[in-house]
Amino acid sequence: MSAERCMVTIAGILEDHVFNHICFIAESLSTILPNFCFRKICKTSIEWKAYEAENNKCKCLDVQTKRRRIMIIGAGRSMCPDLVSELIMTKELWLTHGVVINLYDEPGCFFKLRRILKDSEGIGGGLNAVKVLDNIPDGLNDCDTLIYLDTLSREEFERTDSWLQRNYTCIKELSMQINQYAPLHMKVIFCSMGPTCFYVNIMHELVKKLPKTNIVAVSSHYGLELVYPFVSSLGFTLRNFGCPPVWGYLGINQFVDVHHMIQKCDIYRPNKRAIDSNENVTLPVGVQRSELRWFFYLAQDKIDPYENHYERKSLLQYQVGRSEDFQKCRAICDLLKLWYSKEEYIGDEIISLGISSDGSFGIPKGLAFSQPVYLKVSGDHSRVWTPFTDFPMPHMPIEIFQNLIDTAIIVKGKITKLKDKLKE
Repeated sequence: MSAERCMVTIAGILEDHVFNHICFIAESLSTILPNFCFRKICKTSIEWKAYEAENNKCKCLDVQTKRRRIMIIGAGRSMCPDLVSELIMTKELWLTHGVVINLYDEPGCFFKLRRILKDSEGIGGGLNAVKVLDNIPDGLNDCDTLIYLDTLSREEFERTDSWLQRNYTCIKELSMQINQYAPLHMKVIFCSMGPTCFYVNIMHELVKKLPKTNIVAVSSHYGLELVYPFVSSLGFTLRNFGCPPVWGYLGINQFVDVHHMIQKCDIYRPNKRAIDSNENVTLPVGVQRSELRWFFYLAQDKIDPYENHYERKSLLQYQVGRSEDFQKCRAICDLLKLWYSKEEYIGDEIISLGISSDGSFGIPKGLAFSQPVYLKVSGDHSRVWTPFTDFPMPHMPIEIFQNLIDTAIIVKGKITKLKDKLKE
């Protein structure tokens, strides 16, 4: 059997003596080597400029498709430097050429973004790029994931309706830009001190280009910021604890259910020999195994997880100004690691996330609400965050939980009123 033929393409300008010399060598090789053949692409000098430009364009497009493209709005926030470095090092996000992270914030924050750009230059071994953008549409083009960190703080003495209207106007403008510029597969992740579930509901109403399942609000950080002092107060470390579930209309109301936090326990199980043996036996009479338990047996009526929480939070924020940065970075990256995992089987990991309800847990269908969810893989290999219906209801009186839902319904209902009001 003869070896496979080797085909070489030689492209160049007719008047170029180097091009002609290479063609001569190729011609000679083709007469000596039976499996060698070549083809020539001859261009005039005018044609060559256009041909080279087209080839370079194709190469650039090829590189772009091999990079995961992430845009961060509100990149002047204190958490963003840490978030950028974490995203760059998250291998689940990498394609063959790593990731591109586009940063945008209001002009007054430009110096902060330049600092992030400088700090990121030494991270990632050339498999990434961090860019500062002048406008949002440039970042939405070819964007895979949009991370929204911006917050419109409530002004002193500002009424709730006025605050919600300002937030609505901001997210409405972003929604229109998404409809015009974003690709169909883009994911949107909200994580800020603002009313993020309200944001999700606004986009579900106004964004026609993306599936509703692609728009979510991070909520795990509420649990992460509460669980450490709570667990420490009982003499434990975080090593064997999962993040507690978070329920609520994030930014308006939320409840961290520490009683249904998962604890990994090492237990000793005696075997039949232990039951039948006398007290002098020296052979092993059992084995040590790990077991998952709800934490409520320790938390029940022993301590209030919210006791002194807000005082500690305010003091820490006053001292360092970044009280929640680590928790938010971890919550965002943990979410993305699962969403972009290269494994076909995701597993049964349960997290808290603000998604559009399907009617589970008594939450009205279509209402964005934080709840326990898992990643369901559909027949077309798409991945959708779905309520984990086997999870227990939150450890609180049902009427209080219903009050959380009723408040969320009222706030969501303002979207229609604001939509009509701004049309006038």
